[in-house]
Amino acid sequence: MSAILSADDLNDFITPGAACIKPPTQKENPNNGEVEVQIGMDGDPLEVSKIDGSTSNLSPAQISLADCLACSGCITSAEEILVAQHSHQELLKALNQRDTNTHFVASVSHQSRASLATALGVTVEQADRLLINLFVNQMGFQAVVGTSLGRKLSLISESYNIIHKKESNFEGPLLSSVCPGWVLYAEKTHPYILPKMSDIKSPQQITGCLLKNIMAEQLGTDKSNIYHLSIMPCFDKKLESARPEKGEEESTYKDVDCVLTAKELVTLLDQHPDTFKLIPDDVNDVIHSRVSIQEIYKQVAPVNWPLVEYAWSNDSGSASGGYSHNYLTIMKNHLMTKSPELVEDNFSIKTIYGKNTDIYELRLMYNDEKVASAAIVNGFRNIQNLVRRFKPSAPQKATAKVNPLVARRRARMSKPSGEGSIQEELADASKCDYVEVMACPNGCINGGGQISHPEDMLEKDWLLKAVENYQLIPLLSLDSEGVLASIVPDLISWSQAFTSKFDMPESRLFRTWFKEVEKPTDPNAILLGAKW
Repeated sequence: MSAILSADDLNDFITPGAACIKPPTQKENPNNGEVEVQIGMDGDPLEVSKIDGSTSNLSPAQISLADCLACSGCITSAEEILVAQHSHQELLKALNQRDTNTHFVASVSHQSRASLATALGVTVEQADRLLINLFVNQMGFQAVVGTSLGRKLSLISESYNIIHKKESNFEGPLLSSVCPGWVLYAEKTHPYILPKMSDIKSPQQITGCLLKNIMAEQLGTDKSNIYHLSIMPCFDKKLESARPEKGEEESTYKDVDCVLTAKELVTLLDQHPDTFKLIPDDVNDVIHSRVSIQEIYKQVAPVNWPLVEYAWSNDSGSASGGYSHNYLTIMKNHLMTKSPELVEDNFSIKTIYGKNTDIYELRLMYNDEKVASAAIVNGFRNIQNLVRRFKPSAPQKATAKVNPLVARRRARMSKPSGEGSIQEELADASKCDYVEVMACPNGCINGGGQISHPEDMLEKDWLLKAVENYQLIPLLSLDSEGVLASIVPDLISWSQAFTSKFDMPESRLFRTWFKEVEKPTDPNAILLGAKW
């Protein structure tokens, strides 16, 4: 577990459960007969024979990342969970123990780049140059990519998935699943919502699959020899990387070996200033190099990485990837292809705001008619309100009576206040085709792993600066002229060729899965925070 994780970092906190459902196991010892577990004077667990009183030491119980995914003992984000295999200490250990068969690669999220640029007081392009210099020239990584390719494939797959559901009379809305904190919350507390969740993978996981397979082929080695580091905005991504592939629950192979947040990366550098420096002694030569940033992106990308000149490009829409906005963009193109008589200039996107800034609705309008809609819902307060709308209602008793006072109050509250007043329309995510759901208020740009604001700046001002840096990342937007007509079909064809070449079903690249997590039933389970 990273030493920097604390409750202070939580911005998506609900409440811990009472217990973990994986207590230490007690195995029968054939030599000692019946035994029991006790705690010795030094606090270590002992196995004591009930026959002769002899003792033997037991290994302390450990909780793996997979155990956390199978447990319903807590519903907080991954920031409080033991994630030992995803810490900067483990990355350093892997770097120090590497041999000639191990090859290191990295992918960097858009939000992390913006956070680092904000903290360093540089542009995102300059932050990219510093990160690439760190990974390639100091740590010996053999490839570094942005998550743009994985994100665009995720956006395209998600959009066509929604269109297919909508045209198949799916009872919406379809809920995104690219936020692992939200996914775990749904699996552990509201399993009735799982049928409404999209199974399209996140950019991190798609990027990991692409990167490992392409680099393994390029280097002529097995993909298990490729060590993939992912730099992400939140700690929950560590849990996402540990989620087993469907049908491969026992596999030890993962598309992402280690996830570090921007905050953890800074901690690593602070603890090892003599070995690694994000701001090197020749910093001016690095950030003001005559080599263009596009050329640097090409130099550090795998040989067969497509659209390498756009490998670090941004997308339109929210600072969480823009899933809702891009769905409406692709839906507009789909409608115009399906009905050529439609006039593009008659389309528009209308924004309807909710009760707070973390919920709003986007409507695709043709003239004055709504033809598609999507919503953005950020933060667990809004998420809780959303999932309650879909909770199966309990059958009412035939004798149940409505309180007349309550009925009159509801009727009064539903009317506009004052004569001639117009009631303002509020966003209603439950009635949209699709909902982009993110656990953190303000979305991924405000992830728990982003670098914290300095003492002399307000948190909201720091966040606004990070958002500004994020929005300055050059766009390859799906609604740009020619992108939907050329680049999107090319990406779809390329992904199909990729899965064929590496003999994998498309579902392995694009699809995840969900599972209801059993509720704890053992009243004597170990309380969270107790020593094992």
